[in-house]
Amino acid sequence: MSDTPAISALPAKQPHILVVEDDPFVREVLDIYLRGEGYRVTLARDGNEMRAVLASEPVDLAIMDLRLPGEDGFALTRFLRAQYSVGIIILTTRNETVDRVVGLECGADDYVTKPFEERELLARIRSVLRRTGALPDVGQPRQNGSAAGPQKLVFHGCTLDESAGLFRARDGHETLLTGNECRLLAYLVRCAGKVQSREGLMASVLQKNWDPLDRSIDVLITRLRHKIEVDPKRPAIIKTIRGTGYLVTPEAAAENAA
Repeated sequence: MSDTPAISALPAKQPHILVVEDDPFVREVLDIYLRGEGYRVTLARDGNEMRAVLASEPVDLAIMDLRLPGEDGFALTRFLRAQYSVGIIILTTRNETVDRVVGLECGADDYVTKPFEERELLARIRSVLRRTGALPDVGQPRQNGSAAGPQKLVFHGCTLDESAGLFRARDGHETLLTGNECRLLAYLVRCAGKVQSREGLMASVLQKNWDPLDRSIDVLITRLRHKIEVDPKRPAIIKTIRGTGYLVTPEAAAENAA
């Protein structure tokens, strides 16, 4: 297989995945597997090739290796999050907890550890694409245990539009949330007044097994507070319950019930 960026000739209506990976073996494995699952796939070896692809056509999701020549995956993830509306899944080695945390802080929606299991990767790709709207959610049950929850949630005078991933503050200022940020906030709002453990949030929101060293939920909470709280250091909406977890204060439940 050629090491130059290669775009598959699958139908344009299929979600388009950009794989940014400098290891030719991993690139080939991902290319063959994802094309076999019906996705359009573009391969890039580094940040320069990634930017060339983005300048020529839209991308729905990027699978980003962190250890890249030149600009590393952290810098490229920050660039993607700032410039494009695209889902991002980072690839990291299994024992690098810090990489997972920093990757999420840079704006990634999810992560997969190497060596990865192809079915798990596919499930995470579909999950991110559904949350970003690039993959229709036809025939899929709603997440978070709610069969028919409102698509627009109202809390503390603010509004969360789940379908658009858009948070609107009291003053009308709008902020775009990442897929996991939106999903976590919606889950907490629907459970307003009830403390949610980190373990439960990992399973329900991120569909991951609990790992005491994994700070993914804490990172997402911090990012959310900077986007939705008037004073992130003294949060009024998302409260920390020491030794237990987090909760959205009960006002949200009352507003949505009304």
